[in-house]
Amino acid sequence: MNRSEKPFAVALVAALADADEKTVQAAAEDLVRELSVRRELHRMRGIIDALDSAWSARYGAGTITIATAYPLSGALRKKIEKIAQGAEVREVVDPDVIGGARMRVDEKIIEGTIQGSLEQLARAFQNV
Repeated sequence: MNRSEKPFAVALVAALADADEKTVQAAAEDLVRELSVRRELHRMRGIIDALDSAWSARYGAGTITIATAYPLSGALRKKIEKIAQGAEVREVVDPDVIGGARMRVDEKIIEGTIQGSLEQLARAFQNV
């Protein structure tokens, strides 16, 4: 990642902090257009990485993925979004979960499923 991408990403995240979706989309389109004109589209990956880093630094978690056996209730989803303001909340319905939930906060996994508990119990018995 080019050093000039990080300050750019920090400034962009700060400038678009309270912007609506339409404004953010227009800024993204302008960025891609400008990179294309400058023949620097190869920098896009570095800019995206820098934006992820700047977002996490400003807001904490960037992405929270919750896997459950059934869809979250509207009330529970709102609570999670309120607690994790600024993070993108993704929901995955996975029948293999059986019960409980598995939460991934960026790269950290919080295992709270029945399946995970059974696997942990099985590993404990293997060590006996």
